[in-house]
Amino acid sequence: RARLGRSLIPAAIAFLNNSDEENKMAAGKASEAEEDFPTLTAQERDTLAGIDSSLFGFQKLHEDGARNKALLIKAVRCYDSLILKAEGKVEPELFCQLGHFNLLLEDYPKGSTNHLFTHNAAFLYGLGMVYFHYNAFQWAIKAFQEVLYIDPGFSRAKEIHLRLGLMCKVNTDYESSLKHFQLALIDSNPCTLSKAESKYRAAKEAYEALLQTEDLPARVKATTLQQLGWMHHTVEQLGDRATRDSFAIQCLQKSLESDPKSGQSWYFLGSVLYQQQNQPMDALQAYICAVQLDHSHAAAWMDLGTLYESCNQPHDAIKCYINATRSKGCTNIAALTHRIKCLQDPVDEGCSTM
Repeated sequence: RARLGRSLIPAAIAFLNNSDEENKMAAGKASEAEEDFPTLTAQERDTLAGIDSSLFGFQKLHEDGARNKALLIKAVRCYDSLILKAEGKVEPELFCQLGHFNLLLEDYPKGSTNHLFTHNAAFLYGLGMVYFHYNAFQWAIKAFQEVLYIDPGFSRAKEIHLRLGLMCKVNTDYESSLKHFQLALIDSNPCTLSKAESKYRAAKEAYEALLQTEDLPARVKATTLQQLGWMHHTVEQLGDRATRDSFAIQCLQKSLESDPKSGQSWYFLGSVLYQQQNQPMDALQAYICAVQLDHSHAAAWMDLGTLYESCNQPHDAIKCYINATRSKGCTNIAALTHRIKCLQDPVDEGCSTM
């Protein structure tokens, strides 16, 4: 058990090695921290004593837990200041608690580096969740297995078995995958990994497995990459927004390398670049390619019109909206017709932006 615990520590350091720079910056602000040193009340300390990584996913901080979120943020500031003042010479349990708090706040990099200093079931569970988030399955599996070894009756055992089942399936260890899924099935405890997340992860694995097929036809490869990219752009369960969109762009670009004449891939790429990456000129080029390759692509015409309108080119926007209304797949002709009228007669009192 000790050997495995120690082996996870250098892995985490190598995986997220930017904490030293953060510590240097924090050290430079030591005087500021001393002036603004937050303190916790006895009641707050009692509340925090019952909080660890096993609450991850069950405590809805973004919906109805504003008070708990504020407490966690305050606790992180307090602990960071304490560690800074003590120059890191504090009990390992404090680092462990700080790791729990950062994980619950979904600050994954800090959650990982703070989790390096102690070994218990809740700590290893939190570390495993961080690794799972980053798809570092080798280390997530080791952390989760250690949790079950330390505490077979761990309160989140079902959560662990489901994630182990998914990771073993990705690693083509189907026998172990089946075993963990069966153990999860007979566990009546609640779980945060929804059926939807399981479905999307299964789809992701299927697409990735298909891409490994030898002599895969270019059109099939392009379509697979297209769907994999768009799924990452739209499905929140597959990770944080920035990471998903970066991967989506890579997939869509590779899709176009396999099939440069795919209007749908050009449209998806334009949507990602414009909506999330704020690259209007690149998005403009992608939309133009999309409509040139598929003149009946209503959504591409409409988005291209919106982009022209945002660039103060109303005449070009009108042409795009008209082309969208002429497409058989257009489902909002009335709204587009109204918008065309507004652009042609901007002083109309009934007009507003789309």
